[in-house]
Amino acid sequence: MRFFVPSGDDGGTVIRLYKPGDRGVVREICRATAYGGEGVGLVEPELFVDLLTRYFTDFADRSLWVAARGERVVGYLAGCLDERRFHRVQVGKVVPAALARAIFRRGLLVRRELWRLLGSFPRFAASGGLRASPEETIYPGHLHVNLLDGFRGRSLGSRLVECFLGEARAHGLPGARAVVYESNQPARRFFERLGFHPLARRPAFKPPPREGGREWKIVYGKEL
Repeated sequence: MRFFVPSGDDGGTVIRLYKPGDRGVVREICRATAYGGEGVGLVEPELFVDLLTRYFTDFADRSLWVAARGERVVGYLAGCLDERRFHRVQVGKVVPAALARAIFRRGLLVRRELWRLLGSFPRFAASGGLRASPEETIYPGHLHVNLLDGFRGRSLGSRLVECFLGEARAHGLPGARAVVYESNQPARRFFERLGFHPLARRPAFKPPPREGGREWKIVYGKEL
């Protein structure tokens, strides 16, 4: 297993490939950092985490890296290297199982928040939320990266991204993309510093703000 030692005063934190024993903490970091922190706004946290991480923890190889300080995992990057397989596994295995658990074990269908979210779907679709930009097809790799508070700004995020981009180049991918909320200026600056550029602007499908309005996402891409 390869280890990558990041630069900066990160206190000995290293970047390494995911191990099965990391699964629980990766899921918790995903939940805790959702929508800007502490999982605020999640209708069903376990469903959200399943949809966002289970392909990478349970079905993919060399697609998940963690930042670890000793035995403690403080962040991760999940990166898709085979989009066709990703969608096949999501549709055939991840989504049905996740929905079944959420509906039959955790009573998802009686949650008011779910119906509020579903009520926003027509507007989401009409705003172009289901349409991908034609330019995105040349950036088939995609990634998301999450770090706990207190471990940002130490070069860990950039080293995680570089690990994924190196693997993507080795697989012959021509480009990679990432999605961030338009209002998340630190995340936007982070990807722009790494050479990503905006490809498209899309509405976000998430519980609508109580004060009304709509949140937007920016799709970023980088050629490899």
